[in-house]
Amino acid sequence: MLEGLTGFTIILVVAVAVALIIMVIGNDLAPKSPDTPGKLAPYACGEDIPPTKVRVNVENFFIYAVYFMIFDVLGFVLATTLARPANVMLPLAYAAASLVSIAILTAKWRT
Repeated sequence: MLEGLTGFTIILVVAVAVALIIMVIGNDLAPKSPDTPGKLAPYACGEDIPPTKVRVNVENFFIYAVYFMIFDVLGFVLATTLARPANVMLPLAYAAASLVSIAILTAKWRT
């Protein structure tokens, strides 16, 4: 078992070494450009806009993440349990519970 791991380790070390050598050679050969004020300035459609702090609304992201989780689990449950026709009530009950939870989330999100 260790023979396979040793071969993998050698290949990994050689691959990383080759990548580092290529990166160092490329960095030495690449043309250097001076850092001008125009290069370091923020760009937005050609206008100089003062940089401001970006505010991220985490609450909206959380709501969408919960929606995705509900639909993802619902899709998994429906895909795995509808293959057996004898067990139809369980996925339907889960789908109903998911729709109720989505309705509650939507009502709380709008208020």
